[in-house]
Amino acid sequence: KTRIYSLSTGPTLPEWLGERARRNLSKRDSAVRRRIELLQDFSMPCASSKLRQSHDGRCILASGTYHPRIRLYELEELGMKFETHLDSEVVDMTFLGSDWGKVAMLLDNRTVQFRAPYGLHTTMRIPTFGR
Repeated sequence: KTRIYSLSTGPTLPEWLGERARRNLSKRDSAVRRRIELLQDFSMPCASSKLRQSHDGRCILASGTYHPRIRLYELEELGMKFETHLDSEVVDMTFLGSDWGKVAMLLDNRTVQFRAPYGLHTTMRIPTFGR
C-alpha cells in the first residue's frame, strides 16, 4: 500500500491575514490547524551536516558539505534568507544572540568564524582540532 499526499489541496490562508488572525483561525478550524506549510528551497546540493534553530525560533541555520556553505531559512516567510560559501566544512555552530544576527562556527580547518548580518566579522585559528 502506497500513500500519496497532495500538497496543493486544502485550505489556504490569504497573505494579507495577520499573525493574530491566523492563530485565532487555527484555534477554531481543525482543517486549518492540520494544514502543511513547506519551506521553499529547504535542501542542500550534496548533504547537510548541521541544523540549528535560533533561540527566538524564527530561523533555521543549515550547513552543507561539498561545496561547504551555510544557508539561513526564515520560518515566518517560509524561504531562504541568505546563503554563503565557506572555505571549510562546519564541525559545529551556534547562535550568539536571540536572533540570527550573530553566529559562531567551528570549521574543520581549525578556525572559528564569527559572522554578523553584514558578513564575516573575524576568523580565529585555534591550536587543536575542535570537536
